[in-house]
Amino acid sequence: MSEQTHKRNLRFFVPCIPPKATSQQKGIMMIGGKPRHFKKAHVREAEDTITSLFAEHRPDMPFQGAVKLTVYWTYPWRKSEPKKNRAGGRKWCDTRPDCSNIVKMVEDCLTRLNFWNDDSQVAALHVEKGWGDAPGIGIRIEEL
Repeated sequence: MSEQTHKRNLRFFVPCIPPKATSQQKGIMMIGGKPRHFKKAHVREAEDTITSLFAEHRPDMPFQGAVKLTVYWTYPWRKSEPKKNRAGGRKWCDTRPDCSNIVKMVEDCLTRLNFWNDDSQVAALHVEKGWGDAPGIGIRIEEL
């Protein structure tokens, strides 16, 4: 008979207006004839905001081994959004920023807060973005 192991998982939602800045929005300046990359102020602000929103959900111990990360990113409805589109409560977002850029900032913030040891532990990833009635960021982390 095999012994069942209990796999950890963590789920939380932070109501907010998610930032549109992403980790890919870097600046370049020349110093001593060499290009130097830096984070723009609005990117640093977005990372600080996400980090502070996620901090209260930090686990007692970092996740170990492979994990699945699910991110739900919901913006508030656009003012121009027709009522018929709002009726369902949520609509897919097909504008910038793209999902891959959103998730990198989220992974970096979760790593900084010791949700896991390194974001290379994310072996499975699911990201959704949309407009909806309840704007915010939903996170689910599951041990695999």
